[in-house]
Amino acid sequence: MGVLPKINFAVRQLRKCSMTATSSVSSSDPSLASSAFVQDHVRQMQNDIMEQLIPQDASGAVENLADLNVTSNLGRMTHYYFQQGGKMLRPTVSLLMGNACNSAMNRSIPEEQIAIPISERSAISSHLIVCQNQYKIGMIAEMIHTASLVHDDVIDEANTRRGSASVNAVWGNKMSVLVGDFILARATQILCSIGKPNVIAVMASIIEDLVLGEFMQMSVTPSEATPSQRMVAYIEKTHRKTASLFASSCRSTAILADSSNSNLHQTAYEYGRNLGIAFQLADDLLDFIATSDEMGKPVAADLKLGLATAPVLYACEQYPELTTMLLRKFKHEGDAERARDIVMNSDGMDKTRQLIDAYSQKAVEMASSLPNRNESTEQLIKLALSQTDRKF
Repeated sequence: MGVLPKINFAVRQLRKCSMTATSSVSSSDPSLASSAFVQDHVRQMQNDIMEQLIPQDASGAVENLADLNVTSNLGRMTHYYFQQGGKMLRPTVSLLMGNACNSAMNRSIPEEQIAIPISERSAISSHLIVCQNQYKIGMIAEMIHTASLVHDDVIDEANTRRGSASVNAVWGNKMSVLVGDFILARATQILCSIGKPNVIAVMASIIEDLVLGEFMQMSVTPSEATPSQRMVAYIEKTHRKTASLFASSCRSTAILADSSNSNLHQTAYEYGRNLGIAFQLADDLLDFIATSDEMGKPVAADLKLGLATAPVLYACEQYPELTTMLLRKFKHEGDAERARDIVMNSDGMDKTRQLIDAYSQKAVEMASSLPNRNESTEQLIKLALSQTDRKF
């Protein structure tokens, strides 16, 4: 398909990748969106991702006339999806964890190199290379996430995503599967450009987890399973489908910060895993209490797809009739509506909030244990604590 376009980094952005950048972040505002560190990088990242998804040769031109139609279709489809916006949460977490791990390892950009334009340096410092590769991890995380959403919409026959018509609703299932595959292919090229086999292996495991998690979700729950067994299976599925991406991205940025510090790698991984599970639990809760406009998709969508999430599993302990509906995947007429009413009148919502809080606190413990805490570390902590009261 051609040479992978170079990802450009301004000196200003690289400076913010260092541990000294944290002074630009407002510690009084818990919102990650207000962080100059995150804003600058994520804004640039959205542009860089779009550049990676348009087939080009080394000069930036379409490779040949035969590719014009392919380029046009891919360009329209990918632009349509990314212009709808999104939380960009996964790259945000990756960037913050990378910055926190760099601080933990006392990495910083020498002042004499900051003042010199990159193009004029005889050699880029090892720290700048680390920052560039951590930035790429954020890109890859968002691209894998996006591809998985495109594929999920095909599997679920979803007509909306982020408040607009889904890609498959506009272009059909075949084209949607192909564009999801293409996004994964481009993400793989960026991953290989990092040139670190251990990082490549960690990030590649995300794809495996996504597939296995989807198979787990599609599987029929054994009728003899106990409530606790169902919950264990649900958390494992949640890890594979959601938390693995957070966890492995965090581990990868930690490996890039210091390849030999296994404790740092595991701490970063556990932060991502616990945050990812808390995030999905919050999504499960919002499926019952948020409006469709807030969620960007129909409410009670999981029930209509035959999925049993944490609030449902907890409610089953109080209302055995809900288990009967769960086993038939809420397929009978009125099942989804009746199940929603039962859940709303059970203690399933409160128990789910307690579970969110438990996983959030575990994530806080992991972030708090990082040495040389900086503003990025504090933002990771605030992000974990915000999951219980998240509104969308």
